[in-house]
Amino acid sequence: MNGKKVLFQIASGDTFKVGNFEFIVLAQNHVLGTTEVLLIDFWKTTKFDDSTNNYKNSSIRKKLNSDFYDELVNEVGTINIIPHTVNLTADDGRKDYGICDDCVSLLTCEQYRKYVDIVDKYRITSNWWWLATPYSTGSNGYDYTVRCADLDGTLNDNDCNYDNGVRPFCIFKSGIFVS
Repeated sequence: MNGKKVLFQIASGDTFKVGNFEFIVLAQNHVLGTTEVLLIDFWKTTKFDDSTNNYKNSSIRKKLNSDFYDELVNEVGTINIIPHTVNLTADDGRKDYGICDDCVSLLTCEQYRKYVDIVDKYRITSNWWWLATPYSTGSNGYDYTVRCADLDGTLNDNDCNYDNGVRPFCIFKSGIFVS
């Protein structure tokens, strides 16, 4: 197995590789046999969308669950990527956008806050990066504003049509072999 480990052996806060991707372990769920992970660097820098802050309808969601997902499937197979629910509650508490289910997503503000101590060890200072959480919703006059992680690790916001970094989040079965 030449330097391979089983994913469940890697502690929260440590990193591992799958193919050309390096991930940070955010959490291990030994009961479910799953591992929550975040890409250590940007997959790409791109717009969230041209005209909406609703992650459910965004172009970045489509890219994550097609282009990025397809690359992951080539490395670990579809059975090892666990679908998860993304809570699209706006930062001001509005629930207009509901939830969506994805195999790959962006972190929400809630997840970012939960894992900030881990994520902060791998802070990227070259650009802001997108989160799935809207600042508010269209019903409150905010159709474009999306929450982001800023260069200093604080939460900020940006219009959806700006180019920011994309750090995919996903959940793997923790029995896969990784480097």
